[in-house]
Amino acid sequence: MQCILHIPCLLPPREALAASGIVIHAPHLSRLLARAHETRVPDSGNGATLCQAFGIARQQDWPLAPLLAQSAGLSAGAGYWLCATPVHLETRRNALVLSGAPALSLSRAESDALAATLAAHLRAEGVTLHHANAGQWFLQTDATPGLTTTSLDQAQGRDVREFLPQGVDSRRWHRLLTEMQMLLHAHPLNDARDAAAQLPLNSVWLWGGGTLPAAPTATVTAVWSDDEAVRAVAHHAGRQIAPAPARITPDMLDAGTHFFSSHVLAAPLRQNDLPAWSAALAALDRDWFQPLLAALRSRQLKHLRLHTGDGDSACQFDIAPRYLYKFWRKNKYL
Repeated sequence: MQCILHIPCLLPPREALAASGIVIHAPHLSRLLARAHETRVPDSGNGATLCQAFGIARQQDWPLAPLLAQSAGLSAGAGYWLCATPVHLETRRNALVLSGAPALSLSRAESDALAATLAAHLRAEGVTLHHANAGQWFLQTDATPGLTTTSLDQAQGRDVREFLPQGVDSRRWHRLLTEMQMLLHAHPLNDARDAAAQLPLNSVWLWGGGTLPAAPTATVTAVWSDDEAVRAVAHHAGRQIAPAPARITPDMLDAGTHFFSSHVLAAPLRQNDLPAWSAALAALDRDWFQPLLAALRSRQLKHLRLHTGDGDSACQFDIAPRYLYKFWRKNKYL
């Protein structure tokens, strides 16, 4: 039996952690990281990890948009799709910082009205806006543009000017993005939200572009996650998905390859709430890493692979039972 873990923001910035004075209690994770073989790569976002784990090839982007659209009940078999996630952009010092859909708390009625305004404008450009839910919109075109984008999780909380769409067709999409921002800025609903001390929806984030890929022959046999993107990829691969467990138990670790995903560390770390991040990590250590370490020791688990990233770089840690005998190796992360 093999296990793949996908846990973004598992490793905190060392300088921030040292300055906080927080003592991390994660002895089981610490032992696993010390014994693991580490591979460090540029971070291409959570979508890259998911697509690679399930055997979905990269196009110009990792094609999360058609997979998420399909999972939302849209017919994504034709055309090129982009996620157009409603966001709030805020000027902080010399940066233009992005806050995602959860911070907006849009009602369905607000989302309907704002999306309708953008859809009417985009229709003349040959672009169709699909309104899946209050937190996620999609754009669809017949032709595939020359465009690469940055995933939402990489841009979140950062200066977005570094991450705008690139490619031979980027000028057109920058223009469309500017026009959408102007329409949103002038919309009466945003004036009302501003008056009510609510964040206005003043932009959308374009990411995850692509055409619907062929269904892969995934080696993953069981999926455990509460994440929408994991659900979309797993369903496209023909795999059933269960909620992320509060605790991993031996009966879950039967034959095959199991994919577990948790995003409980991402929000507190991006909000620089290190006490909350540390508490969530301690819970993961007790409820996930302790039983996984025990399964490796008993050789019930033949191989454990852990993926994590922070937006700048990504790490892959591989641990097999024989690695646990490398007692001289020390953990350099926690």
